[in-house]
Amino acid sequence: RLRVFHFNDTSINARIRSTTSTTDAAYLRSDGGNIAAFLYQMRENQEYIPYYERIIRHIRMILPQFFDFVLEPDGNGYLSLNWRQEGAEEVFGPHQFSDGALRFVALTTLLLQPAKTAPMTIILDEPEIGLHPYAISLLAKEIRMASRTSQIIVSTQSPLLLNEFSCEDIITAEYDGIRQRSTLRRHREEDLREWIQDYTLGELWEKNVLGGLPL
Repeated sequence: RLRVFHFNDTSINARIRSTTSTTDAAYLRSDGGNIAAFLYQMRENQEYIPYYERIIRHIRMILPQFFDFVLEPDGNGYLSLNWRQEGAEEVFGPHQFSDGALRFVALTTLLLQPAKTAPMTIILDEPEIGLHPYAISLLAKEIRMASRTSQIIVSTQSPLLLNEFSCEDIITAEYDGIRQRSTLRRHREEDLREWIQDYTLGELWEKNVLGGLPL
């Protein structure tokens, strides 16, 4: 129950934009390739409907034109991540999500899913890629929400994402050229108290106070 997630491939031929079988919904795949089926099963389960509705609310915070998904299996039991806009009847396909919007949909689905289906440990590789600054702020809130039931490990190079967390949440990874290995350093607020009065954590990282820069 430890899974690494990377939603970077949002190209036109990416699995996340393709059709998927309704039976492929036991858990969300690492590339989001079965997200339509995963959301469909969540919506159809009375116990999980509140989680589905929470996901919809969070997506609307970033995409105000978004109304809901249109998850309707075809005769062979396959469906796509179709959706509708607020006040419109036209149904849009997954190819009509921008790359950043689709990544945010996948991240929100992953982080706000029911605890019963969530992995015990979730590893996210640079989740900030392609996201609007406000979406990064909301993503941080979702990470904190998910951390109540799962361990969340995030690798990031985003000062904006760092700003959303505390010193104790951050571990800096650096390469030790002498020993030829990576070293991990945890930070404490008491060691940075004078710095954080005038600078954000993102600024301290850019100034190499936290380390982690190739200098």
